[in-house]
Amino acid sequence: MDTYNIYMDELPTGEEIDGEEMVEVEFRVVPGSEEDGAAEITAVIAGLDLVDLINLRDSLQQEIDNFALSALEAQASASAGAGTAAG
Repeated sequence: MDTYNIYMDELPTGEEIDGEEMVEVEFRVVPGSEEDGAAEITAVIAGLDLVDLINLRDSLQQEIDNFALSALEAQASASAGAGTAAG
């Protein structure tokens, strides 16, 4: 079974906030069979098999869903509170 390596690339956006240059972060997944360098040194995560990638995707999706749900609940609470204060 092939393994995969995850890389994080930081690309400058050309913008600055409080004197610090802002960067855009992009992740890329590269099959280990296509690697020509030392992935253990340069990759953010190295040596994942397909099951690991699926588990990572599921974990990330769960955290995104939790964050979105929390934001919706906070918005609904704020709207309910504003409706009660106005009434």
